[in-house]
Amino acid sequence: MPLTYLDAIDHLYGTSEFTVRDFATRVGNRRATKLLSDLKLRGYVARVGRGRYRRLEASERPDLRSSEWQRVREILLKGPDPKAWAGESAVEVWTGGRYRTSPSVFTRVYTLAVPKSSLGKWHRYLHSKGISSNPKKRIGARVELLPVADLKVTFTDGEPVLPKGGVIRLIRAHPGIFAGAEALMRDRS
Repeated sequence: MPLTYLDAIDHLYGTSEFTVRDFATRVGNRRATKLLSDLKLRGYVARVGRGRYRRLEASERPDLRSSEWQRVREILLKGPDPKAWAGESAVEVWTGGRYRTSPSVFTRVYTLAVPKSSLGKWHRYLHSKGISSNPKKRIGARVELLPVADLKVTFTDGEPVLPKGGVIRLIRAHPGIFAGAEALMRDRS
């Protein structure tokens, strides 16, 4: 595994404060301010004063999963039309977010039904936004595109989703995955 700038910070400073200038000199990076700013956005370091940073302990770092997952969700909603949440994503929408499935606490899978004819357009769109549709991705957000010949869309709280009847059939067909989800379904559309 390659050495990273976080490894350098750990070795040089631990959790002690350091200056941008000292960091730039010691690691030989002329863009140290930008690098530290990016690490701050990712929740690895904290700015403690002008030009001063410190490495955050794991327990101090923010949980960035929800903001990343919301970002991906918004990108998908802005994608080419027509589209509709399908599979576990449709169950989540129809239950108002009260029922969600996921392979792990660090993975979020979005399932989106799209017309077969727009599958190529969707793959290009996802690639341009840096979103994976690779089923081998085991951490972070990924999208499963479900190509369909005839797409029926209902809007629930302004989001495109497969009709409620189809989602109920999905829940009943997979009781091991969606146990209790039908009781959480909302009536409004």
